[in-house]
Amino acid sequence: MATQQHTGSGAYRCRDCDGDVTFDDQAWQCVDCGQAPRHGAD
Repeated sequence: MATQQHTGSGAYRCRDCDGDVTFDDQAWQCVDCGQAPRHGAD
């Protein structure tokens, strides 16, 4: 039986500058302004 791995990539936009938000090094961050969006654990 083959397994599938989810890459976790998606298109998310920053609320501050409308830049791309990516998930790198186990953290969300905007690639343009560096904003780290809040999440449910905050």
